[in-house]
Amino acid sequence: MIRRLTATHRVGHGGTLDPFASGVLPVFLGLATRLVEYHMGDDKAYRATVCFGATSETDDRDGELVPGARPGPTREAVEEALAGFRGRIQQRPPAYSALKVGGRRAYQLARQGRSPELAPRPVTIGRLALVEWDGSDPERPTAVLEVECGAGTYIRSLARDLGERLGCGAYLGALMRTASGPFALSASYSLDDIRRAAAGGPDTLAGLLLPVDAGLEAIPQALLTGPEVTAAARGQQVKPTYRPTLEQGARVRLVTDDRSLVGIGSWKGGRLVPEKIFVPAPPPAGSGATASAQGEVTTGATRPTEPRLRVVDTQNRMAVASGISALGADAGRLYVAVGVFDGLHRGHMYLLRELRRAARDAGARPAVITFDAHPEELIEGLAPPLLCDPDERLVRLQAAGVEVTVVQHFDHALRITPYEGFVAAIRERVDLAGFVMTPDAAFGFERGGTPETLAALGRREGFSVKVVSSFLSNGEQVRSSEIRRLIAGGDLSRARRLLGRSHGFSGRLASGDRSGGVPLIFELPVSLPPTGRYEAVVGPSWRPGRRAEPASMAAVAAVLEGQVRLELTAAPSADEVRVVLLGPVRDGLSLA
Repeated sequence: MIRRLTATHRVGHGGTLDPFASGVLPVFLGLATRLVEYHMGDDKAYRATVCFGATSETDDRDGELVPGARPGPTREAVEEALAGFRGRIQQRPPAYSALKVGGRRAYQLARQGRSPELAPRPVTIGRLALVEWDGSDPERPTAVLEVECGAGTYIRSLARDLGERLGCGAYLGALMRTASGPFALSASYSLDDIRRAAAGGPDTLAGLLLPVDAGLEAIPQALLTGPEVTAAARGQQVKPTYRPTLEQGARVRLVTDDRSLVGIGSWKGGRLVPEKIFVPAPPPAGSGATASAQGEVTTGATRPTEPRLRVVDTQNRMAVASGISALGADAGRLYVAVGVFDGLHRGHMYLLRELRRAARDAGARPAVITFDAHPEELIEGLAPPLLCDPDERLVRLQAAGVEVTVVQHFDHALRITPYEGFVAAIRERVDLAGFVMTPDAAFGFERGGTPETLAALGRREGFSVKVVSSFLSNGEQVRSSEIRRLIAGGDLSRARRLLGRSHGFSGRLASGDRSGGVPLIFELPVSLPPTGRYEAVVGPSWRPGRRAEPASMAAVAAVLEGQVRLELTAAPSADEVRVVLLGPVRDGLSLA
């Protein structure tokens, strides 16, 4: 709902609430989603109603209730029992929880009648007080508890264990989270508050927002000077003028003299190492020349031509299969990487290099399984804008040395397919040598196919899993979502560094009125920068089986509200074109 009301695609939250619970839920928008990880370990506070004299299979009121073996306790007995739950204790999570057991959610197994084995784990309860008591029904009394605890504590388990300690059974009847870290219920907004603010317009809605680093006051600050901010924004390590007093490896907030957040970093060897940056990097200083990640150089007198596509194996004739079911024994022995591969950015190219190496060592062919639609379109109802046209994606995969590419249809049936079924479908048709994955990669229902679960399956069924470290740029993993954010914010320079090339897109030139430029029609949503005019080069679109010609025709791409018009120096040879953006139009630029 917040994503819709704020027209913000990137929205995250700081801790799941049970379906029947209410209270504080920190919500992070846009850039702030990159800080969610620093709040997941926040302490929590709750007001919980515990009902004695019965048990529930879900440990709360949503499950079927079974009367306890003994009458309900007295208030004095409950207060005495609470002492055993304060401090550092071992707690067994509820059977109906989102924890994973063998790659499956515990609640999924429980609903199938299979009792998941969940080992007790340490949790901390700092405060536990009985604040209300209702003994009007001695057989089924209720208590209201105030709980302050560390992350990972289950209040349902606390109610269940309290009932077991007293011998009468208990379950959680109601739950309100009164605080999540520094965020308190008294300073929160209801859903109706947010709806009313959205109806009042963007300024009213923005008035509800806290600063991006709200709640991170416990992380120490390091003050940066102007040149140091510039260096940090470019991802460079900084030896600060104002040296902080920190332990080696400590996390630190990087701030300006007015305490605006620059980013999050760490203190290592007398230097500040940027990890997450929240300000755009300025263009390199100099005579007005700018350099790209691929060595393109622009000056006031020279316009660049897009570099030729780098081809790993000029003899490669990549086979393309329309789905796993289209594979056959003639595909040979395959070593596989699974992913969307939108954009084929530097992280993807690194993974494909490792795929080629793993395939070579296993006597197999490097293969990719990708999808005809982005999974987010089915899962979230909104497809992210593309960084790479689907046909261009195939061209770049072939150039990267992939010998077999499977374009799998992504639908609800595939979404709920367990990873074991996904692997079995591949092994039924080809000789599977293995998978190459990064540590955080996963596929299959509920992302059950992790490197660990696949490796265990491979040991049983005879294929291997090669886990390679994630590709980092300036200490942070390169992600398509971050590149989209940079492009949407107009930071084409930083997007270029992560992509490894200038951002481009494909479209069809519209016929009819071309006054003020030629409209470009897109088959699929593409990543576009903000409204403005951008220097560009234009060339023929890339298609499998056709030579990938670099874009070289000078043009200006005028972007307005998600639409693009091209100001061209001449008519292209075809209506299907690629547009490669170089940067904002410089003052005085003429296409004449």
